Amino acid sequence: MDKKLIFIFCLLFFSTCLKSQEKIKLFYNSDWKITNADKAVYYRDSEYDLNSFKLNGKVYDYSLSGSLLMEGNYLNGKSNGNFTFYYSNGKVRNKGQYEKGRRVGEWEYYYNNGQLKQVILFKSKDINKFSVHEYFSVHEYYNSEGNQLLKNGTGTWINDSIQAGIFDTKSLKTLIGQFRDSLKHGEWKLIRVSDNKLMHCEHFIKGEFKGAEIYDGQGNYYGTTPSEIIHKIPDENIIKLACTEKFELDTTVFPKALLFSDVETIFKTVTGKEYKIQNRKAGYIYGDYSLLEFLATNIRYPVNAFEKKITGKVYVGVVIDSLGNVKDVKLVKGVHKDLDTEAQRIVKLVDKWMPALSDGKAVESMITIPVNFQLLE
Repeated sequence: MDKKLIFIFCLLFFSTCLKSQEKIKLFYNSDWKITNADKAVYYRDSEYDLNSFKLNGKVYDYSLSGSLLMEGNYLNGKSNGNFTFYYSNGKVRNKGQYEKGRRVGEWEYYYNNGQLKQVILFKSKDINKFSVHEYFSVHEYYNSEGNQLLKNGTGTWINDSIQAGIFDTKSLKTLIGQFRDSLKHGEWKLIRVSDNKLMHCEHFIKGEFKGAEIYDGQGNYYGTTPSEIIHKIPDENIIKLACTEKFELDTTVFPKALLFSDVETIFKTVTGKEYKIQNRKAGYIYGDYSLLEFLATNIRYPVNAFEKKITGKVYVGVVIDSLGNVKDVKLVKGVHKDLDTEAQRIVKLVDKWMPALSDGKAVESMITIPVNFQLLE
């Protein structure tokens, strides 16, 4: 059953409290995990909403020497808005816009001498950001000598920094393909740089995928595939962004258990500064991510609803008093009695809440938790 269903939880908080916004300086190791200054490779100046324990506002990343590496904007914990990434020499590496963690619109990429490399358009579509079918088109492309190989959406495009494949995911590959009127056309070959062996070959006619061949780690023909398998332009920044959004800790410096402390204790431990929250909305004491994990672990899709393929979003209200105790759990908006009952049951299991604060004073309030029951075909 678990392979055919998915639960999606979103948290909507209804309160008159303001956000508790703070400017925070954090140090990171080479894997972009939070560490102390002695072990740091990078540092970040950012704005956090201490209520939701999420990035919210401007973010600047630097090398320890003070060179700016990234500047961008966050909204509710996700990269959202204009971003610019820099080489260590201060030249722009790439710049464009994210929307809820996905590249959208026009992005410009540059070589480390400042020369324009390519202009790419990403379509804003509701797709997985790791999907190989991410829709993009290249408007301009220049090789490292400055020769324009692609103009106005037509010509040869080369991506020389891909680490992907079926039999060999580690080594560096070069992808060579053609665009015609901004549509993929002809053969698209993925070639291993170290020995010039062909790894994959995909075929397109005016943007329509027609088939592909797969080659093994030794470059020998292996078989065919009925769908695209090459992620043609992976986001080189996505691992860093995902790691920092999750607030991952360097466990050689900080214990994992620290993330189960309250937000004030966490930031005091990792920054050495004391932050006093004056205004916040009520919420789970260990933060939104831990609440989602708890709900996903403990919820059960009602058998009757599953068999009848009943889906929908149930809204459950939780009234939390000024001491952080649950005063009431009630159905705000239901879908079906079985789903309604299960949503309320799982929310009632949560027993560690923090009250809302208004000007430093704990107050009673209600949060609403939408529990989305969705089946995957």
